[in-house]
Amino acid sequence: MKRNLSAFTLIELLVVITIIAILASIAFPVFNTVTERANQTKDLSNIRQIGVALKLFASDHEGSFPVTTDPEDSASGPITTANQAFRELFPNYLTNEEIFAAKGSAYTKGTPDNRIDQNPTGGNYTETLKAGENSYSYILNLNETSNSSFPVVADGFVDPVSNPPVYSVDKTQKGGVWGAKRAIVLNCDGSVNNLVCDTAALAPLRTSSSGTKINIFATSDSAWLGSANTAVNPQ
Repeated sequence: MKRNLSAFTLIELLVVITIIAILASIAFPVFNTVTERANQTKDLSNIRQIGVALKLFASDHEGSFPVTTDPEDSASGPITTANQAFRELFPNYLTNEEIFAAKGSAYTKGTPDNRIDQNPTGGNYTETLKAGENSYSYILNLNETSNSSFPVVADGFVDPVSNPPVYSVDKTQKGGVWGAKRAIVLNCDGSVNNLVCDTAALAPLRTSSSGTKINIFATSDSAWLGSANTAVNPQ
């Protein structure tokens, strides 16, 4: 008995492959967008938890957020990295280092090891938030009575920090976690916002006292952040 054998022709295979390639080209950007949005949502949650810890710290330190390497030691020097400031939140106000790692940030290419100094003295930390375990920048010399809209924590900026601080369009570089399109920012009142960055300024903008649009982290407007409120980057 004669059998009829059927198979795809070369043209049919090429058509199928072309259709698959077209569908993949459509789906891939959508997948990337969904993934990035999920990572930004996690980023918002992380910074919100940091904000709660800062409020608790301030309630025990006359309303001030961390301003020296160890507020209990008058000999401690000023904060020069965000890691130093955030270490002050351990172990009394935070016990989890993982909330300081933003997915995709060049500042934290690995997962923090959660090794915490339980009794640090004189600002001497050996395990808490070591270099490479923090993705977030910090604005110096603010307190819980500062303007509620002042930014106090944000995604890490381009390193070294410029004046005013900016983000990078290159996602592989420090300060480029969202490609200078978005910035997750914690304000002094504890609110957290996912802000759009200006394509020219490479940072979110606000309206200055003169009516112009300026970088929200700029210290050039007398009605906004002062010269002491400079930003320090992750270590």
